Amino acid sequence: MKRFLILTFAFMTLLTACRDDDIIAYPISDHTGDTSTTEYAGLYVLNEGNMGSNKCTLDYLDLTTGIYTRNIYPTRNPSQVMELGDVGNDIKVYGSSLWMVVNMSNNVEVADARTAVSRGHVNIPNCRSLAFDGKYVYVSAYVGEIGKESVVGGVYKVDTTSLQVVGKVNVGYQPDELTVSNGKLYVVNSGGYEAVQGRGYDCRVSVINLTTFSLERHIDVAPNLALIRADRHGRLWVASRGDYMKMPPRLYLLDKDKDGRMAVADSIDTAVSGMCLEGDSIYFYGAVYGTNGKAANTFGIIDVNKREIVSTHLIEEPADNPIRTSYGILVHPATHDIYIMDATNFVSSGKLYCFDRNGKFKWTTWTGDIPGHAAWLPHHLGGAVIPSNPDTPTSYSPYIQAVDEYMPAPGQFVNTMPECTADDTPATVAEKCTQLLAGNNGGLVTLGGYGGYITFHFDHSIANVKGERDIYIKGNCYDGNSEPGIVMVSKDINHNGIPDDPWYEIAGSADTDSIGLVNYGYEITYTPNPLGDITWTDNLGASGTIERNTFHTQEYFPLWHQGPLSFRGTLLPKNGVNQSRGSQQYWWLSSLRYGYADNYANTDTLGCSIDISWAVDEHRQPVDLDRIDFVRVYNGENQKCGWLGETSTEIAGAEDLHPLFR
Repeated sequence: MKRFLILTFAFMTLLTACRDDDIIAYPISDHTGDTSTTEYAGLYVLNEGNMGSNKCTLDYLDLTTGIYTRNIYPTRNPSQVMELGDVGNDIKVYGSSLWMVVNMSNNVEVADARTAVSRGHVNIPNCRSLAFDGKYVYVSAYVGEIGKESVVGGVYKVDTTSLQVVGKVNVGYQPDELTVSNGKLYVVNSGGYEAVQGRGYDCRVSVINLTTFSLERHIDVAPNLALIRADRHGRLWVASRGDYMKMPPRLYLLDKDKDGRMAVADSIDTAVSGMCLEGDSIYFYGAVYGTNGKAANTFGIIDVNKREIVSTHLIEEPADNPIRTSYGILVHPATHDIYIMDATNFVSSGKLYCFDRNGKFKWTTWTGDIPGHAAWLPHHLGGAVIPSNPDTPTSYSPYIQAVDEYMPAPGQFVNTMPECTADDTPATVAEKCTQLLAGNNGGLVTLGGYGGYITFHFDHSIANVKGERDIYIKGNCYDGNSEPGIVMVSKDINHNGIPDDPWYEIAGSADTDSIGLVNYGYEITYTPNPLGDITWTDNLGASGTIERNTFHTQEYFPLWHQGPLSFRGTLLPKNGVNQSRGSQQYWWLSSLRYGYADNYANTDTLGCSIDISWAVDEHRQPVDLDRIDFVRVYNGENQKCGWLGETSTEIAGAEDLHPLFR
């Protein structure tokens, strides 16, 4: 097969200076000559690397071009260590993130699924496998170390948004794969370390109640459990390696008994070293020992309904290039092509084989050391971006680059956040806001009363990733103190770099939760009154004031603006409730469900994020935007809450959640 290099360098990987003492390995690519157009853009392959060698690497097969690229992680993350760590043990795509377990490095690496750019890390001791449910990822972990005192294993509960561990449950010894089914989490335990110490293998599947996140019970199955899959009928398929003496390897079926509890219902007499469940078929491989005592791989299919092996001739290996050491199997969900990972000699490059749905050989390519785990990349996330030139930027800042416009409505924090004077101009106040908010600086800008706004941009367009929240906007909200700001977006259609194109409002939850209570054509005008209460009138015939207080004695009207100040937009229903009792003055400002800035605490990333797909035009009709270039936030409330004064949206920064999806 013809090989070509992404860069011009010798057969071995070129090492080029990255920082003072760091090196970066640029990827090598092969062309498989095989392309397909389905809902899957590509395939990530995680190479374990031999234990102790610190050579876990990530490869990527672009299914649309047929190009297989080895070791893409260093160029995607040039500021990190060259490899992922010691022993890759699991990989999955969930939402827009790529999750990788690096076992001996005690690390779960989280990256952008499209670009493989790191989003963060979760430190979990001796981590093994992943399972997902809702906003959480569950990670099995041996916890202890081989040769050390016996330590029961655990399952860690991690918030997929904050990447923080929020819970842990102890299970059996050396837990491995896990799966969510029937509202519960099932974990297989191997007890491998226990066997080394002469205490015997673990034989149990642990059952975790996801509602209480507590251990419910154990199910006795067989020794040295390794794999578990849930079929679409709610049954579980569990592979045991056996004890290598009296108990042979076997595949077990767990189903509900007469009491509705999962229990062993059947078994199939075959060794299953790896399996992939597609539809009602389990594609598997396993070691079969002949009379000469030597092991040979068998590849077959199990019908989950018949509960039997229906084929032991899954693939036809090429005679001149046979599979040496099967180490992983998966089936393309759309084309049903079969992929087999080959660890070869466990110390050098492995291989990936591809066969068509009938088992006919198509192609093979070299991989990293010990390929053992893989994950499909959905097409809606796009194909992984592989840099072809070391001078090409590999990342864009996810944070605000600059503020374009700032015009607050009158308010008690105006002219202090940021500090402004009568000598300022629209350009200088925008620059002051930039200093506070750009690059995740952590400053705070007030928008004053209703209508006050701020406009900002990033150093790239923000992509509308379908089904995902795209922009995370920070404020200073905390529970009971929501001051919701309405978000607007604009695409730079004329490519002049300034926000003068059509604007579209992000339709939040008030559109459906407060029908009849939202005013979509609200207009308000504020009149200056130096060092006095600021009066306002609106198009509903109402009037009121922004009242001064003893806590803030500066001018409340923006000093750089002369004359009345008018705003037009959507007016949200009042969210403040007076819960004062006696002399204790207390107001509760409820959060709206979704779609607004300064509406949830910054720790709630999902609550603080918006989806560009929620954009609507002036007639409240959805707008199809592939990407946007400018973001505007304005205060959507016109209310006073006792001693708290006017409700005022504040902005503390913003982040593009897909900075490289350009």
